[in-house]
Amino acid sequence: MSDDGQSVRLTGVGAALHFLVDGLCACCLFLLADGTTGLGLLGAFLIYNVLAFLTQPLTGMLADRIYQPGLLLQGAVALLAFGVAVASFVTSRSSLLAPHFPLLTSIFLGMGNSLFHVWGGRQVALATSNDIRALGVFVSTGAFGLAVGMVFCSWWLLYVLLALIVLLTIYILRDRRCYGRSNAPSCARPWLAWCTVLLLMGFVMFRSFVGASFTAGLAKGSGMMLLIGALAMTGKALGGWVVRGGWGFAVVLACVAACLLLTASVGWLWLPGLLFINGTMAITLYWANSALPGREGLAFGLLAAALMPGYLLAQASQLQALTSHSSFLISSLLLTLLPTIAIELLVLWSLRERRADVLGSSVVVNLLTNVPLHLFLVFVSSSVTAIVAGEMLVLVIEMLWYRYFVSSWRQAFMYSFLCNGISCLTGLLVQLVSRLCFLL
Repeated sequence: MSDDGQSVRLTGVGAALHFLVDGLCACCLFLLADGTTGLGLLGAFLIYNVLAFLTQPLTGMLADRIYQPGLLLQGAVALLAFGVAVASFVTSRSSLLAPHFPLLTSIFLGMGNSLFHVWGGRQVALATSNDIRALGVFVSTGAFGLAVGMVFCSWWLLYVLLALIVLLTIYILRDRRCYGRSNAPSCARPWLAWCTVLLLMGFVMFRSFVGASFTAGLAKGSGMMLLIGALAMTGKALGGWVVRGGWGFAVVLACVAACLLLTASVGWLWLPGLLFINGTMAITLYWANSALPGREGLAFGLLAAALMPGYLLAQASQLQALTSHSSFLISSLLLTLLPTIAIELLVLWSLRERRADVLGSSVVVNLLTNVPLHLFLVFVSSSVTAIVAGEMLVLVIEMLWYRYFVSSWRQAFMYSFLCNGISCLTGLLVQLVSRLCFLL
């Protein structure tokens, strides 16, 4: 890590804020779930996680473009404070609107969490020149914060966490320099950069599955939750020192594979397995920042969003739908994702778009939007209203995405509208033709 005292302090304060922010969000949501009104625990966490993770590529783009990054942190703290205030109002007042307040709280907390993470990830990367050890320290504390917030959730803890967040925010913004917008250097091989990002996102999804498999059969009482959070934090923090290159990465993966194979016969091996798999987090973030120089906010957001499909699949498995139809789910997902990627690339190519940045990013944004949408339609609702609403949301997200890479809103809207419209109509045409052939 750099010897610069400012970068060390920023990393330390960022890690402390990460612990406090994730702890506050978990504490607030679990307090709301204890009541009988409003959203249950699963619904509140689903909305929170969708907003906290899937919006990070967009908020990461904002972090890369904004000249005053302190505004992101201020906005995050304000949203978190609004979430706490609304949660407090739920318990102190009863009204016809009370059932909707947990939804509003989840929205405030999710967006505040999203803004904080991309701010912190980008600031630490820039302050330490993408030092892998600092990245590991910053990302590590969130896991233990979640465990503490869940196990010790109480109103006094919630207010203490919020007060500490405000104090640390004032400290870091008043006396320390934040890193604003920088000109992103052009990649010498943009296709290689985007292929690297895609591989890293795929590995992050794999990591979330493996991490869940190590703790799947455990009775998650208070002590076990704290142990799991502590192991995850320790693995992420130490990973930056241990996994510093390709050989270290390969060795850690070999240890993970050994733990997976032997856990059935040696039950305690889930402990080192969970430690090892979390140790890979720092290097994936380091490689993503290296692949997208000058776009550290986007790189952080992409890897965070890649966690969401794993979360949705984990929730689906609780309904026992995944285990009985896993092959159907994977095949249907690929049959919708791969043609959509190919069609949208052809549309962009026909519009004379040749920039590798734009074409490569098209593959990434389709992975980010189509996978969660497909899982939602399979496991939650496949009504016409859900499909139309999902397609409209994807249209907006892709417009914001393309605006990051192209010169005008008009061009971004045209790319998003034509890509989504043509891919959607092509899918409907294929379904219509297949049904006609079946009838004949």
